Amino acid sequence: MEQVTLSSKGQIAIPKAVRDLLHLTEGAKLTIDVRGQEIVLSKKPAWKKLHGAAVGSDLLAAFARHKKRERQHEDARP
Repeated sequence: MEQVTLSSKGQIAIPKAVRDLLHLTEGAKLTIDVRGQEIVLSKKPAWKKLHGAAVGSDLLAAFARHKKRERQHEDARP
């Protein structure tokens, strides 16, 4: 578990190890959710990246192509 400090402006820095693990880069969009006393940051769900990808094609095939590219990206990591 990583620990961060809240700045006077209400900002936190996401530790590099976490950014690397989740492939977060500058400009990445995150979703913030409050669950009781917890703050949960999430990457934009992968299925939202598919918006419009299946126009004129098979949605299942489009999703399979997306997952294949995602796996290739993961496998290419050092």
